[in-house]
Amino acid sequence: MELNHLRVFFEVARIGSFTEAARRLNISQSALSRSVALLEDAEGVVLFDRSKRGVSLTPVGMEVFQHCESMFQTVKKIQEVCQGTRATCEGPLRFSTTDHLINYVLVKPLQRFRDEFPDVIPSLLIGTPDEIVNSLLNSENEFGLMFAKVVTPQIDYEPLREEPMALVVNAKVWQDNRGGNQTATLHKVITKVGYISSIGAHTQSRASRVLLELFGKMPRIGFETNGQEAQKQVCLAGGGVAYLSRFMVEREIKNGELHEIDVESPHVFKLWLATKKGRIMSTTAKMFLDRLREDLK
Repeated sequence: MELNHLRVFFEVARIGSFTEAARRLNISQSALSRSVALLEDAEGVVLFDRSKRGVSLTPVGMEVFQHCESMFQTVKKIQEVCQGTRATCEGPLRFSTTDHLINYVLVKPLQRFRDEFPDVIPSLLIGTPDEIVNSLLNSENEFGLMFAKVVTPQIDYEPLREEPMALVVNAKVWQDNRGGNQTATLHKVITKVGYISSIGAHTQSRASRVLLELFGKMPRIGFETNGQEAQKQVCLAGGGVAYLSRFMVEREIKNGELHEIDVESPHVFKLWLATKKGRIMSTTAKMFLDRLREDLK
């Protein structure tokens, strides 16, 4: 049994896509498919059910995957010991991200990493996607984490996870403006307090695709800010309707501070890892990202 064949199988199973696994392993899809086929032929088993909708593990494949997961974790620990990475994981961890990602997603993974490697010093730039990409192009930071791609040939993007959105408003504002149904209530709320948007929305002649899908037209803009956390706080204060990442507002929805407005097809946005092409990352950055990928599964 070839260890490399198992590695390829494991990546396909973990990601759920032959195409994406080939991209991450930096091999052709045909070579990747051949490795999986050789493993199946050698062991006389079928590891994946293949269909137009994608791939899924067979019962045997699931059992093999679980054993691989344990095995490769052990291999990783052996590599760390042999390479002395514990001794060299220190110094600045320079990256850039957005305000809501650091506040709701990254604080705990960063603290766990610092507990494990107390000589690491996280150094964060909080900014817009444009500012994040500029910090990578200028080599100020090693990687960026954000929800919006800034298209440039010098930046590589890796999807880490998908996050759903939630359309919310202060619960009292919703209650005070109740109409005959949700559509009528939403119309009254938007008329009274408006929509909390990113900067520049009120000058646009046409609504964005997202706003058209939410409201059918450009809503009245009541407040503009480029910070998601600022949008949330304005919304909590009754300053308008906001469309925010669900992880930001789940607690407030549950405790009744915010009312969630039903959306027929809530949008889902990908969390992207952005890196400058050709840049070799430090051991500290590599190890943090390895652990973050595991946390985000």
